[in-house]
Amino acid sequence: MRRCRLALPVLLASLAVAFVATACGGGDESNGGGGGGTTAAAGGGGEAAAPINLAFSTWNGYIGLVIGVEEGFFDEAGVHVEYTVIEDPVQRFNAFKAGRLNAIATTVDTFSRTYAKGIPSVQVLGLDASVGGDGIVAEKDITSPAALKGQEVAVSEGSTSQWLLAYVLDQAGLSLEDVKQVDLTSADAGAAFAAGRVPVAVTWEPWLSRAEENPDGQVLVDTTKYPDIITDHVAFSPDFVKENPDSVRAFIKGYAMAVDFLGTNEDEAIDDVTEYLGQEPDDVKAVMETVPIWSIEESKEYYGTADNPGPIYDIFTESAEFWKNVGEIDSVPDPKGAIDPSFLQEFSG
Repeated sequence: MRRCRLALPVLLASLAVAFVATACGGGDESNGGGGGGTTAAAGGGGEAAAPINLAFSTWNGYIGLVIGVEEGFFDEAGVHVEYTVIEDPVQRFNAFKAGRLNAIATTVDTFSRTYAKGIPSVQVLGLDASVGGDGIVAEKDITSPAALKGQEVAVSEGSTSQWLLAYVLDQAGLSLEDVKQVDLTSADAGAAFAAGRVPVAVTWEPWLSRAEENPDGQVLVDTTKYPDIITDHVAFSPDFVKENPDSVRAFIKGYAMAVDFLGTNEDEAIDDVTEYLGQEPDDVKAVMETVPIWSIEESKEYYGTADNPGPIYDIFTESAEFWKNVGEIDSVPDPKGAIDPSFLQEFSG
């Protein structure tokens, strides 16, 4: 259950991209993350603006997008939205770069990396924050982030989990060079820690809760302490934003309707997403505690304005500096070209 960190086999991911090319982003795509969610497309007309073809992975923070499609809120707002679930971020961004998608959802650190790699995008809407949903689990005798020095740490290289680890180490005056990294996916890292194969792992739920239940384990630190650094957003291609601002405005309006619906009709809204997530309703509700869905006002606060930038600008730059330091990218892009807060700020409900 994670946005950019669960990869399907290459064949399935390639089929997903091919599907996007032939169906303009809609249709069904079984996946291995979160128990086999499915893709849906809004039915009916209401195409008062250029349609939006959106892709993302299986992640609880994206439920507002699914609800917006299932309940027809985007159509009601004046823009037709179709989405495709593509777990593999490489395949997803390849489709975006090729123009088979005009919108994509993922984390700020992923957007900073792909932007620097020649896949420009413009973030316009915040969706959620990890507030305890991601963390570092460790053996009981490791009592602080500073004590990670010299430790073997299971972490997925090139992932949001590695960005979290680097951020926490930096706060303790350390760097990735001060630990011994073992490259495992975040889910496998959690499982390896639970089995006693590594003393430290960077992972997410349910492995955080399982570590707390382990008499020899603990959650050393989680994103409750760092609620700004792992957040998900929707971005469009720069050309789409420039040529179709009414579509972007309608998209934000429809999303606001979906979030309102989640607040006033929670059970019905969650029924819309159980198949996509592959989770039971009670599990969806539980995860909303550590991965809260943002209101438009919360998103506005995170974005700020062009004259008074919000936290997203700093996180974009800091994550890009991290990716540059580890050799993933050659330069740090200007966040002003990658973030546009104007659509949120002009939205009045």
